[in-house]
Amino acid sequence: MNSDPKETDPRELVLRCVESYGKGDLDAVALLVHDDYVDHGIPFQTSTKADWITVARELPLAQLRIDIRRLVAEGDYVTMFSRRWLPGGELDIAVADVFRLRDGLIAERWEIVEQIPTDSPNPVATL
Repeated sequence: MNSDPKETDPRELVLRCVESYGKGDLDAVALLVHDDYVDHGIPFQTSTKADWITVARELPLAQLRIDIRRLVAEGDYVTMFSRRWLPGGELDIAVADVFRLRDGLIAERWEIVEQIPTDSPNPVATL
């Protein structure tokens, strides 16, 4: 994998960012996003990288499990479908994230979250 995010496949860039986020390695994430990074997701809704990192440091990221089911890139956008288990494992969610890239870094993210009932068939198994 190329170490320079500006020369990396957009899917690899997002994958590296999400993997670092899931490990709680916010220093690695910071290298992959613009200073004016805007996040429209819950609980972030931030408009700078510094604000985003401040919020992220308060989250129990090391306990978050992320199972990426599909990663699709088109132009400056990468869409990721995943299944996630929040800390404690009591909440199972399906998530669609859309990342906008600019100059080889992540500039913006949107997210849609849907809780998966415990007695439901796996709705994201075939994504």
